[in-house]
Amino acid sequence: MNALGWIARPGAAPEPGGQVSQGAVMRQVLARLALCSDAQLDALTAVATRDMLVLLGRGAALPWVDGARYCAPDPLQRMLWLPTDVVPQLPLDLVLANLSARGASLPFLLWNEPEQVLPIGQPIALNRASLAWLGQELE
Repeated sequence: MNALGWIARPGAAPEPGGQVSQGAVMRQVLARLALCSDAQLDALTAVATRDMLVLLGRGAALPWVDGARYCAPDPLQRMLWLPTDVVPQLPLDLVLANLSARGASLPFLLWNEPEQVLPIGQPIALNRASLAWLGQELE
């Protein structure tokens, strides 16, 4: 993917619908999740790669960990999730159309650091077993 160029999000940040962590922060998030009750885990789902953990859920359900960032669906392009603090410089309808034409599964997260597209339409439920599995896979 070619670099899009990103700018600070104009106006107020949207309510987070997800949390994104990478590297050491990702391990801190997993440790924090291990302390959560089963009910708290039930309120979250996850999508992960070896380098990124994305928790999906209401803002209040997302665990706070220093260094984690947040994402949300764009208010006008609901299938396109973006960081809450920055947006691409290009018009979002063009970004969505271009990435969809390239085969990106909807909905997807477009992340800026490092720039990547991550399908988030089939997250896994969080529970003790999936949390243990994520801990093994992401080490």
